[in-house]
Amino acid sequence: MTDAVIDTLSRAGYDKPGAPKVMIQSTNSSVLLKFKEKTKYELVYKIDEIVGGAVDSAISDIKRFAHSVVIKKASVYPVSELFVIGSTKIVSKFKSSNLSVYVETFSNDFMSQAWDFMSDAYVEINTFVQDTELDGVITDFPKTANRYRSKCIQNLYFLFLELKVQLRHFLVLIFFV
Repeated sequence: MTDAVIDTLSRAGYDKPGAPKVMIQSTNSSVLLKFKEKTKYELVYKIDEIVGGAVDSAISDIKRFAHSVVIKKASVYPVSELFVIGSTKIVSKFKSSNLSVYVETFSNDFMSQAWDFMSDAYVEINTFVQDTELDGVITDFPKTANRYRSKCIQNLYFLFLELKVQLRHFLVLIFFV
């Protein structure tokens, strides 16, 4: 399966200089290792569980097969009964080990946000961006994130899913940032 994806991306010109950024995301380390052997794409390890911290040995292991991690919002700001109950140092822990950190999934739907963010998508995004210095957010509402980026901050990736190919063990994301 990985060979078919690599061939398709190559035929489409995504391995050429000047091509849009391609990130290969997976929850499976063996899939990412196969891509690492054969490509130069950014490899992203998606952590499906809510995690509040990581031991150094786990981070070293992730660095063997990935350049970045994707974590859930609740891994940064744990929530109970729709209220934030604290914060973690998980973003700074990954970043101190030279792993880029992306947080998912930001939505405009007020039911997906803790009450602390006042049902305001901009307040939620701003809290994460200003407090954690993460590398980017993954959102279902690119217009909201783009409006925030254009008015508030310039150097943050907002991952707009222009092309999303869900395969059995991994996800190919091509971003036009």
